[in-house]
Amino acid sequence: MKKIACFIFAILIPLSVMGAPQYQGKIKGFYLNSSGTYLVKFDTPTPECPNSWPFRYHNSSESATGWTSMLLTARTMNKTIRVGYSPDSSGSCSVAYFYFMD
Repeated sequence: MKKIACFIFAILIPLSVMGAPQYQGKIKGFYLNSSGTYLVKFDTPTPECPNSWPFRYHNSSESATGWTSMLLTARTMNKTIRVGYSPDSSGSCSVAYFYFMD
């Protein structure tokens, strides 16, 4: 019974994350402020995230190191990257995931 519950849980978690709104583009800016928040800007504006630095995540996130490596790689190689996010009332969007397009 435990194995079945773990299997179902393992399938449902990625599906809920992939259900987040998505945006794709090339990284234009990457900023880390003194409170440990990473701010990310793409090459074109994001309508649901109107702040000048629209996407954010915190360095305490388990994924922060991997995401930072992906962003730096995408920026250095001028590659398109996709982001899943959840908008909030402040005009910023919290990152749910990043992945490469090509």
